[in-house]
Amino acid sequence: MITALQAFENLDKEKYEIIPIYVSKSGQFYSNPKFLELKNFKDVTSLLLSSSQTTAISKNGQSGLLEPKLLPKFTPLDLAFPLFHGAFGEDGCIQGVFETFQIPYVGFNVMGSAVAMDKVIAKAVFQSLGLNVGRYFAITRLDWNADSKKCLADIQKNLKYPLFVKPADTGSTIGISKAKNEDDLSFAIEVAATYSNKILIEESFEGCVEINCAALGYKKIIPSLCEMPIASGEILSFDDKYMRGSKGSKGSKGTGMASLSRKIPAPISKKLTKEIQEATVKVFKALEGCGVARIDYFVDPKREKFWINEVNSPPGSLSYYLFEPMGISYKEELNILIDSALERVKDQSKTQYTFESGLLEQMAKSGG
Repeated sequence: MITALQAFENLDKEKYEIIPIYVSKSGQFYSNPKFLELKNFKDVTSLLLSSSQTTAISKNGQSGLLEPKLLPKFTPLDLAFPLFHGAFGEDGCIQGVFETFQIPYVGFNVMGSAVAMDKVIAKAVFQSLGLNVGRYFAITRLDWNADSKKCLADIQKNLKYPLFVKPADTGSTIGISKAKNEDDLSFAIEVAATYSNKILIEESFEGCVEINCAALGYKKIIPSLCEMPIASGEILSFDDKYMRGSKGSKGSKGTGMASLSRKIPAPISKKLTKEIQEATVKVFKALEGCGVARIDYFVDPKREKFWINEVNSPPGSLSYYLFEPMGISYKEELNILIDSALERVKDQSKTQYTFESGLLEQMAKSGG
């Protein structure tokens, strides 16, 4: 909601007519103008009770939303701007809904979203692009429940402590733990397994710093400045990312990922900065990127070496703070995101999605 409200505050209201849609934790879609004010989320249950349920629909060749009331209300949509993170919003699911109902949308497509969200599959893509990734091992919850001792033995055979254990397809540092011995590792896997069926175990990048870089656009892709987030502990936690500096903020722009303590530009060499920017654009293109994504790296400044960690699409706060120092305002970034989505739709319209063969009718006439 914070990312969405930040975007709403900066969208050109004279250019766009904005219809807020809230997706509840149970997966239901709601419409209510009150969603555009953060103060109304003090009591989400009451807010939803006063809202109208809605669903995506295609009517007479026009895609939009239908409120199934006594007198149904149809609202046509020119574009969807999905701004929620994690499962169903960042992993290709909602993008699939938009594709099904032929609603143009901002951001990565189904394939790019799904690959970016799955950290194990993403690492295979990174390696295919010739980029360095850290040493890792992956197991499933089924593997763990079937034979936890074997899983522990396989992990410790392939990796060295300390290790980081994380759900393979979540974000925001949820379910991540650091393990320094077998007991820690076992407990960390149990935690991660509550959030995902796939668990990723990685060797810790001791002595390294985290560096992030974003990419923006569609055909013309702009890399951002690099940033160095500052963690309060061994892990860049949920509180580090979203809570620090947010108390007492007015509106919503001062909260979310924008409140994270960071150094911009990152205190690394020009050579490393350029290499990371080039890698960011390379990954963005490989995932058929459209919109904006932030890619996170681990960097050893002394050895002038970096390893790619993961892709965040869409990133918290849309990474506007990485583009503003370059002269790209938040308002301008939003225009670029929307224009990129509409440009992609024009390209997609050149693709033929159906093939008329007459096979079904022929089989029906012959009785199958």
